Amino acid sequence: MNQGQPNQQDQEAHQYVQQHVMYNGMQLQYIRSCFAAIAGSAAGILGLTNWSGFLFYGVSWSVLSALLLLKAPSPSKHFMAGWQDMVVNGAMNGLLSYILFHTLLYGLVHLYQ
Repeated sequence: MNQGQPNQQDQEAHQYVQQHVMYNGMQLQYIRSCFAAIAGSAAGILGLTNWSGFLFYGVSWSVLSALLLLKAPSPSKHFMAGWQDMVVNGAMNGLLSYILFHTLLYGLVHLYQ
């Protein structure tokens, strides 16, 4: 092993600045939370229940992921896990926010119908 040349793992470990990765993650979580609240509110107002409500969440999550990938076409520069951080991670937290706002708005709008 050559002492002067860093190996592949050392190069990958020093590629990212931890504060920037954390900031990007916080911004991504904020965007997802707001979008899940808006999508859940829209689904509650529209009265989507059962599978149509979950399908609406899946479509809205896909649209959000596509918009994020259009905005940042090379996610591996901004996130350690690359596209997985932008598309997959956080889906369950978004689902919980979606259900919360869906239930609230569905109850307010469709309570006496």
